[in-house]
Amino acid sequence: MKRIDYFDTSKAYLIFLVVLGHILIVLNPQYDKLYFSVIQEFIYAFHMSAFFIIHGVLMNNEKWKSASVKDFIVKRIYSLIVPYLFFEIIGIVWKAFFAKQNLIKGIYNMVTVRCNTGADWFLVAMFLGSLLYLIYIKHPNRVFGIVSTVICFIIPMFEFENQLMIVIERGMLAYGFIMIGNFGKNLFQSEKTKSIMWMSASLLLTGAVAVFSLKFGGNDYYTCTVNNPITLVIGGISGTLLIIGISRILHCKMITNIGNHTLTIMGTHQLVIYAMPVLIPIMAGSSIVYGIELLVGIILFEMPVVYLIDKYLPFLVGRRIIK
Repeated sequence: MKRIDYFDTSKAYLIFLVVLGHILIVLNPQYDKLYFSVIQEFIYAFHMSAFFIIHGVLMNNEKWKSASVKDFIVKRIYSLIVPYLFFEIIGIVWKAFFAKQNLIKGIYNMVTVRCNTGADWFLVAMFLGSLLYLIYIKHPNRVFGIVSTVICFIIPMFEFENQLMIVIERGMLAYGFIMIGNFGKNLFQSEKTKSIMWMSASLLLTGAVAVFSLKFGGNDYYTCTVNNPITLVIGGISGTLLIIGISRILHCKMITNIGNHTLTIMGTHQLVIYAMPVLIPIMAGSSIVYGIELLVGIILFEMPVVYLIDKYLPFLVGRRIIK
């Protein structure tokens, strides 16, 4: 199995966890159902951190070290900011129709990165994290890399009411995990990740982080709440290793293909969650049955959306137009 294949497969599993996490928020809004809360904390322990780590593993430092800063920034704007604006505009129109949200409110959410489709914050965070990482690429120094990574995990511990600071802190966390992916490149690409011993250890560590977070408070990217940077890092690393290990064992062309379209799924799946209670109010609720209905609805929605965007609008999600 090629390296790129199992990382794409990993992204497919991760986007499923992102979708599941958002469905569980609907089913457990008060966080008072223990069985849902445990699953949520397990997912939150690593699902977004893993995307940043994989990005760091796959970053071609030599390529970008010799390239101009302008080329790097333009590339990141095309692959991250353009999709952000695209998904946000869809979200503005969608919420105006299904949630009666004021257009001005929608534009405000987009500009301030409060987001009209919740998962979009990730794109801006990745953009800012990549810009910080570019400094390391241009001036590689291991001590600077380690110190800056530690700082970027500590600063978000201090809560700021200012939205701009929250956006910046998300970028700092993204940078921290991108650096972890860079430093641990050999580990994350190792064949050991699919061994029973490594996968068991990764599962136990991630589970321990989930239980700890449930009892003492977890970490949240959207609000940039970092109660414990140690559990944030441990969960991010162990969860990523677990997903990569699973991806090396359980993979097929269909799953890998889903991994190639995680950006589109991340930016559009919540549209179904917003629309379902309006379109079919009788089905809305907080039961497991409703959760399954949401999941099925998202799958049915994403199949044509992914196809249409990939065929006609790939340039709006950072993909090349294939003639």
